[in-house]
Amino acid sequence: MDIEKQFLSEERFRAIAGWLIFLGTGTFSAVFLAFLVFHSWGNDSWIVDIVRAHFTATVGLPLAAIAAICIVFLFKFVAGEIEFEGLGFKLKGAAAPVILWVMCFLSIAGAIKLLW
Repeated sequence: MDIEKQFLSEERFRAIAGWLIFLGTGTFSAVFLAFLVFHSWGNDSWIVDIVRAHFTATVGLPLAAIAAICIVFLFKFVAGEIEFEGLGFKLKGAAAPVILWVMCFLSIAGAIKLLW
């Protein structure tokens, strides 16, 4: 009975932690975009010059990171635990989502670099 309660408790904790991370990512995105809009409102704002000169670095890469984490969460919610096997190694547990995030981020950043 205790093992069943512990399993349900751990499963519930993982679900709540996943949703908290998802909400935190959404909140960060909203604050980031609100910051850009607020500081871009005036023509003499310092942020406008930086965004115009380095749009991909100031806007593109943070949004690429957010998109990558959303892809990883989507895979985890749809398919369950993520396991990764390739190049002679196999990853399970916490390492697999991290590697998947890095691969997604680098591919999105590479696409931004090629298309910009």
